[in-house]
Amino acid sequence: MENLVCREMVWPDEIEQMLSIRNAIFPPISAEDWLRYPTDTAAMAFLDGIPIGAIPLDQRRFQVAPGKIIDTAFEHAVGTRADFRSRGVGGAMIEAAREFLADRAEALMVYRGAERSAGYRFYERSGHYDLVYMRPMTWLPSGVETGDVMIGGLDECLALQSELLRVFDAAFGGYGGFRPREVGYWEMALNDMIFTVIAQDVIFARYPAEGALEAYCIATVRTGQRATEEVAIMEVAGTSDEAVREVLLGIGTEGEKRGWPVTTIACVDSPWRMLMQQMGFEEALRATMIMGQPIAPARLFEKVCEDFDAVADLKIDIWSPGYEHTIWEGENASREITIEGRQLLLNRMLMRRVDIPSAVASDLITIAGEKPDDRERLAAALPYVPWEYHRIDWT
Repeated sequence: MENLVCREMVWPDEIEQMLSIRNAIFPPISAEDWLRYPTDTAAMAFLDGIPIGAIPLDQRRFQVAPGKIIDTAFEHAVGTRADFRSRGVGGAMIEAAREFLADRAEALMVYRGAERSAGYRFYERSGHYDLVYMRPMTWLPSGVETGDVMIGGLDECLALQSELLRVFDAAFGGYGGFRPREVGYWEMALNDMIFTVIAQDVIFARYPAEGALEAYCIATVRTGQRATEEVAIMEVAGTSDEAVREVLLGIGTEGEKRGWPVTTIACVDSPWRMLMQQMGFEEALRATMIMGQPIAPARLFEKVCEDFDAVADLKIDIWSPGYEHTIWEGENASREITIEGRQLLLNRMLMRRVDIPSAVASDLITIAGEKPDDRERLAAALPYVPWEYHRIDWT
């Protein structure tokens, strides 16, 4: 499109212009509220100096694997003026974002759903591919009886952040797929932009009611203009199935007294998925996913690699129909290999989401220049890691 310019939003001068696009499509947020979130930037599209598109970007740290943290930009509230849709504006903004973020983020990412929708296909066309799937689960609690569970709200939750961290690490210390947890995380997350845009009351369940924490569940109820009749689990963690069952029963009592279902989302590797099924949660077809694409593949590899010694003598290239990059060259590199695959698989591999030996054995990934132990060496460098999504991370 002639005279189309896509670039990063100038902070804070162009916030109002960006919001004029965003707020015409999504639940509105004021410029004053936006200024509370300085990690948010945006890609913007201008035609003859007039804003016609915007992609807000939440710059955040993301745990790919235990101890392996990358810098990302999560796209949200993507929009183009109605009279300029389906004309390549969105793709041009994504391309601009890849360029201006390349020195401060390793990946572009987005929480997405509706795999058959035009919106989903837009992200595929712009280089994003599915990294993890989430399945909705719904429970209609009835006749719930609880034990030694305390039910509170936001204040009770935030007062226990050091204990929340201990229990979360016990449950998800071997996982990736979420923002890194630390003391202060929960206060930040429960005051994040999504909770400004969509007002929600917090329900907090802990087990036992007193003493050392063994399990907790953070749920919310939407209020105001976007109120819904459900109790939505944002995060649940525990040191045992028995303890998690207790806090889920506690949240169940909150749903039952309102006459509402309790809802959650679980990944394939969720430690509580089978427990929830036993309690009566019903699963639906997968409906949500995290999509992503690397924008600095070599830096991404360096941040997520588990064992550099395993590939010290290799130069590693990746190749797909859509791109090719050198992602690693060891100081003592004496041999070059090329990992070949579709972008979906290569993106997943760099995010520690592929079992490399199995993928090669089933011909999903191929290795040019392969020697007998290369699969195992690559698997040592990039071992598969289970991911668990937590609704509290949504942006």
